[in-house]
Amino acid sequence: MLQRLRGFRDIYPEYMRARRIVFSKITQVARSFGFHEIDAPSVELLDLFRIKSGEEIVKQTFSFVDKGGREITLIPELTPTVSRMIAARKDLTKPVKWFSFPKMWRYEEPQSGRLREFYQFNADIFGISNIYADAEVIALAMEILDTLGLKGRYIMRVSDRILMEDLLKSMNVKDMEGAFRIIDKRDKIPLQIFREEMLKYISPEKVEILEETLQYKGDVDVVLNKFPESERTEVLRELKDLLREYGKSVVFDLSIVRGLAYYTGIVFEAHDAKEEFRAILGGGRYDKVVELFGAQPTPAVGFGMGDVVLELMMRREGVWPEEKIEVDYFVAIIPGFRKEAIRVANMLRRKGYIVDIELQDRSLSKQMKYANKLNAKYVIIVGEEIKRNSAVVRNMETGEQKELKIEEIH
Repeated sequence: MLQRLRGFRDIYPEYMRARRIVFSKITQVARSFGFHEIDAPSVELLDLFRIKSGEEIVKQTFSFVDKGGREITLIPELTPTVSRMIAARKDLTKPVKWFSFPKMWRYEEPQSGRLREFYQFNADIFGISNIYADAEVIALAMEILDTLGLKGRYIMRVSDRILMEDLLKSMNVKDMEGAFRIIDKRDKIPLQIFREEMLKYISPEKVEILEETLQYKGDVDVVLNKFPESERTEVLRELKDLLREYGKSVVFDLSIVRGLAYYTGIVFEAHDAKEEFRAILGGGRYDKVVELFGAQPTPAVGFGMGDVVLELMMRREGVWPEEKIEVDYFVAIIPGFRKEAIRVANMLRRKGYIVDIELQDRSLSKQMKYANKLNAKYVIIVGEEIKRNSAVVRNMETGEQKELKIEEIH
């Protein structure tokens, strides 16, 4: 018997119902913030990610040469694609606030919280360079998690690539991208390995200073007091004040740098407060990407949230929706009344109800058992009563049963 591939999921109806509830809540919050939904191709030229995301992502792609001899890939993330879409439209009124929920693929070793195929919610604001957009995006991310029942169960960690770049420049780091990539892995690798990797970029004495600095975390003002006052410290303090107005609070954590090459300013990640899972979501500012497609400089900030870690955390916290299939009505049919039953089912479907109907010629008792397995709220039994424009309706929860006029069924 053929098995599904490792790192992929079979999504059956009851599982899909729970996922759809979660996805709908997420998109509803995004719309409430004034974000508009988009979609994008599932396949792109590999060069799009080779140039825009860095080699780390390229190594993880499901890429191949197509029949036209082009190197293409299933999308591993959406930021480069969305940036290309922005650059292609000169008529867009800024700011642009977009969200999407595409399927993505990464050729990684499957493990807890990481699959090779997954869905990722993305939200981005284009055309605004000030900190107001960063605050809006971070607030959206936190509001989504709060709405899903995770309030108080995660920590939003915020940092600043510019502040960290200034620190690394003071240590004479030349390969900034390489250094950031190692710092991003700091919590995922043994401390000794981290030190050995950082020695490729800085001296042993400076590695110690860096380690100490990366321990700085807590209230924004408390952490920033360890740095000289500058334009960046003012911006970060303003971010804290703005988020307070949204009713949100964050932890400033210099170890958060995000490994992708294109980040240019504020970066952030939401983490499980119990530290059981990897990051729930992550994002930041990427002001240089859109112009790489020939457009005018277009500042941008956004985040992505995969569904895998989110689901694990919601299950652990007991807020994952119940997995079951259900219908509002099941139309049971007494022999000889199928056409009338179809008319009743259609009437209810046009009113917006979820309605299933008997498609075999089973006995009424078997139809009732099937309706019970469907978790039908009501069963409408269409038989002789239809001649009086009526049907018997049974409440499947209480067992109450009564005859109603067809127009009274709702």
